[in-house]
Amino acid sequence: QGLVVTKPDPPDIVQGVLAWFHLKMSQDMWFYYFTLAITVAIYVLSLNLLRSRSGRAFMAIRDNEIAASAMGVDVALYKTLAFGVSAAITGIAGGLGAIAVQFVAPDGYTITLAISLFLGMVVGGVGWLPGSIVGSAFIIFVPNIAEGISKGLSGAVFGVILFIVIFLVPHGARQVAMAAQHLLGRLKKR
Repeated sequence: QGLVVTKPDPPDIVQGVLAWFHLKMSQDMWFYYFTLAITVAIYVLSLNLLRSRSGRAFMAIRDNEIAASAMGVDVALYKTLAFGVSAAITGIAGGLGAIAVQFVAPDGYTITLAISLFLGMVVGGVGWLPGSIVGSAFIIFVPNIAEGISKGLSGAVFGVILFIVIFLVPHGARQVAMAAQHLLGRLKKR
């Protein structure tokens, strides 16, 4: 039947600082800033992880598992580590999502949600961290745009937009970023 989740109040120290500056913050505003801080922290930690020895091992395994193993990378260890890190990030996101919705139940996480997350990954560019931001913006804003075009056929309009994006940019937003970087490099040489 699910569980009702209540939004937490800001901690006393935050309320004290806000009172000191004569500011008021609603529960929703506090939760928004808290979630934003967690998101930025996870993004920075992910960037640092990818630039570390473990991150290089992750990329080597992604590119060629046999070659990575031949170079001395413990494939089983790093695959397990990658699974653990992704599970931790997913758990944090799920917890924050449950607090935002204020209700959690097994039927709230459908196959449609899983497909949407997969589409966000494809549109953002697989293996490119800034693509996660582009992909999440795509799965949030494009359905709203599709509904603005046609209320009755919003799913079909979203499908057409998705088909066009994947047809024009098969490697996701990373392909657009690389093309823009190449173009800027050519313009700077002139």
